[in-house]
Amino acid sequence: MSLEQDSADQDGPSSVGDALLRYLTRFPQPRWKNPFKSRLLSLARANDPSVKGLLGVAVLSAAFGTAVVYFLNAESKLVGQEQYSVFAAVAFLVMLVCYRFCQRFLIAQSSKSIEAAMHQWRQRIVAKVTRLSLRNIEDFSEEAVTDGLIKNYGPLSQAIITITAGVECLSLLIFMYVYVIFLSPLAAILTGIVGVLTVLGYLSVSARLADTLRESAESNASLDRSMEAGIKGAKELRLNTDKREAFLHDTRESSAQLYKNRSASASLFAEVLASGTTASYLMAGAVIFILPILNPQEKDEIARIVVAVLFLIGPIGGVIGSIQQFNIARFSVLGIMKFEEEVDACLEKNEEADDSRSATDLTDLDMIRLEQVTYSHRSALSADAEHAFSVRDLNFSIKRGSITFITGGNGSGKTTILRILAGLYPRAQGDIRVDDTLISRFPSQNYRDLFASVFADFYLFAKPYALDADGVARLDSWLTRLQVRDKFPADLGAGYDAHALSTGQKKRLALALALAEDRPVLILDEWAADQDPQTRRFFYRTLLPELRASGKTLVVVTHDDRYFDCADHHYHVEEGRITLASPSQHDGDNNQ
Repeated sequence: MSLEQDSADQDGPSSVGDALLRYLTRFPQPRWKNPFKSRLLSLARANDPSVKGLLGVAVLSAAFGTAVVYFLNAESKLVGQEQYSVFAAVAFLVMLVCYRFCQRFLIAQSSKSIEAAMHQWRQRIVAKVTRLSLRNIEDFSEEAVTDGLIKNYGPLSQAIITITAGVECLSLLIFMYVYVIFLSPLAAILTGIVGVLTVLGYLSVSARLADTLRESAESNASLDRSMEAGIKGAKELRLNTDKREAFLHDTRESSAQLYKNRSASASLFAEVLASGTTASYLMAGAVIFILPILNPQEKDEIARIVVAVLFLIGPIGGVIGSIQQFNIARFSVLGIMKFEEEVDACLEKNEEADDSRSATDLTDLDMIRLEQVTYSHRSALSADAEHAFSVRDLNFSIKRGSITFITGGNGSGKTTILRILAGLYPRAQGDIRVDDTLISRFPSQNYRDLFASVFADFYLFAKPYALDADGVARLDSWLTRLQVRDKFPADLGAGYDAHALSTGQKKRLALALALAEDRPVLILDEWAADQDPQTRRFFYRTLLPELRASGKTLVVVTHDDRYFDCADHHYHVEEGRITLASPSQHDGDNNQ
């Protein structure tokens, strides 16, 4: 069973949290055209009984909270009559304990369920991303991937407690208002009028609040990119005053835009918050100053009614406090869901393009052949192919136990060809065959498992993933042969800090890891470029022949013309086309 299916089939807190997260997206953004439209009824009709259970706890919490106020008022009336009721005191304490328990359970359980759901979402989406082709991943912006896998979860996690408390406050507000109706229908009408005016006031700014939150997120992302560029480009900025000033100018503009958007958000939220607080006091003022005029008979009940109305202030504040967090959480959930939908669209397109999932054992290969293979860098997310870089009519073969050199100028297409060969890019046309087996356009994993690689843009993980005890032993041996073993801890399986290594040492580690995987085909993209002359000589004159003798198939991108004689086959790439190299092309490479 796949990780996605396993995640989807799980019961328990994650399924409850999944339902709760999706409900965040079902509430429409309030607009003037229909200010009373609500999804509370659809929420109550939730299919998941655990969600209904949480709603039941919210209702119980509100009922107990209202009962607390009821017994306070009851005891207050008795005290005014110089009486005392033990029953009211005990009931007050019991209701208070029950209210506290329900409130704590609701917030803790809802938060736990939603955190469990986010854990499942992360697992599911990461699993899907790892199934994408390299071309799909490159089509997504780094910002989109970071938001979809990391950034959106933080604000969502922080908002959950406030939102859950806001739901509980909303339930309490409804119960308390019913209690006010019980005490005085006229007072309920007065407070209701104030409440309706408050809701209308919120609706007048809610759309603007949502827009400014979105603009703030975009401005924050822009500033993050600027800060990242400042860190990665510190050398260039330090060496060029004009460049530094231009960079600082753009950074100031990004920061100013973020300041403007966040200030606008804060101003709108302050307006909502201030209106809610003012409305709370207006409710009490309406009861005290207007109710006696409209209904003098209720003068004796004014104190009890005011107490009940004042207890509305807390729930109103809780509901208003959750509004901004709700908008943030809704924005985050929609962002996560949008990213997953885009990933699903890429996966679905890949599967439609090729349904074959070859299970043929390819490890005992004799030859890999590319026949009339064509590929374009046109984005999978865009239909515009204009000016897209392409490699065309690739016809070459890689023989088992051979050394193949590939040369060519910068931007000629060497790395692209390697990625097509390794099954990282789906070809547009042509065939790839392993002996007599035709490889699908989106190659199956058993084909990609033939290759170990060190690309020019290789990445080093903090642990030697996928290496068993024998693999770690091979890694230890290769690090020793490459003369960097002393740079690593005794227990390689526990991980290491690759950031402490020089560029050349990182490449040696990457090569040792690739060799430790013990795959049939090894792809090396300009591996020797950052090595000292002695290491280069060892690489070409000793290591490559030794690996060939052991049965490895080697595909090496290089410009080291003095070692061209080490290759069994030499191909040259120019403007996306590959041909057998000629002596004149050797000279051209030497001048690159």
